[in-house]
Amino acid sequence: MEVRFIKPEEAIAYNKISAASFIWKFDKEVDKEVEIPVLGAFHNGKLIAGVEVFDFKCNYCDNLINTVVLSGICSQPEYRRMGGVRTIFDEFGKLAVENDIVAGFLSPFSISYYEKFGYAILNRYFTIKVPFEKLCHIPRGNDVELYTGEQLNELCELHNKCAFTQNLLTLREDKKHFCNTPLEEADYTYIHRNSLGEADGYVRFKVKRPDELVAEELFVLSPDALKGIIGFLRNYDGIVKALVIKKQYPSMPTSCLFDRIDGVTYSSDGGYAGRIYNLKKLLENNIYPEKYGKFSILSLDNLQQNKGIFEVEYENGKATVTKRDEGDYDISLTPPAAARLLLAGEGHTAHTASFIDGVELKNNADDFFRAFPHRATLFIDSFWSI
Repeated sequence: MEVRFIKPEEAIAYNKISAASFIWKFDKEVDKEVEIPVLGAFHNGKLIAGVEVFDFKCNYCDNLINTVVLSGICSQPEYRRMGGVRTIFDEFGKLAVENDIVAGFLSPFSISYYEKFGYAILNRYFTIKVPFEKLCHIPRGNDVELYTGEQLNELCELHNKCAFTQNLLTLREDKKHFCNTPLEEADYTYIHRNSLGEADGYVRFKVKRPDELVAEELFVLSPDALKGIIGFLRNYDGIVKALVIKKQYPSMPTSCLFDRIDGVTYSSDGGYAGRIYNLKKLLENNIYPEKYGKFSILSLDNLQQNKGIFEVEYENGKATVTKRDEGDYDISLTPPAAARLLLAGEGHTAHTASFIDGVELKNNADDFFRAFPHRATLFIDSFWSI
């Protein structure tokens, strides 16, 4: 089976497979192109499966790493179980090494299926819903400005500053990530400004009368920015009944908003899965404790550059990482287990890690767990229209 990136004239074939796989209506006049590179699997010269590949730079411990998102993973129904998708993932592992990709992400329909390719769930984010009447303790405000496309550079700069407040949030550099025609689309982004006129937060939302104002994205750099944005959104009280904030995790600033919990509901939205493609580089980019520590990981990966024992010796926030083929080790990890412990920011202990499939504790690994504490972590981005 051949795996390669599809040619422009093969876009229609990929879109037909996508339509059959995801059950959407194919339009030969509209669906002539694909804007994103597609890695395809060909059986006897015929395209039978494809994966869209987005590349991004992502914050990890205040360092930028090369990452990808794999999306639109589909195969022609009559060719399923023939190994097309598996072959694509195998080939992509080689491409990741060649292109210095540190980590990959995808939105899984099945956790166990994508674990076969080394992926594990990283973020289980949720949606908050709160009646506007429960936000009366936050003063109404108007220190905001509607984004119209003219402030693109400022908004990208603001988003990227927010990206460095939490791990795995991707950087943005162009208008495709924002709605540049808010009045035409009824898709609004407002930038909050502090007393100096500096942008310090933004919210993107839609109004679904008479029930909800749905904030798809809300990022802030300060408590005042958060209160200012919520205070502005309170101006929609009376038009809609409740505020909905999507893509949240427990330690996000919005968790400090409410002075009462009655009437506030939380619902799970699933999350993204991740995989480490360059374990050594990820370990080198981690922020380590000031106190001296040392640990060794046996990585049970089928990627050659990730396979083996990685010995880490750290002090004063930095580490030296060396790789060897054999010898003693403190902890062994399968690729999904490594993603959970190193990427997800969950802050495990030896006890909690022992419940994760693919983790084996051989020696004392306290220095390992000290090196990967709980960290604010959120992987999201606007890969599709919100």
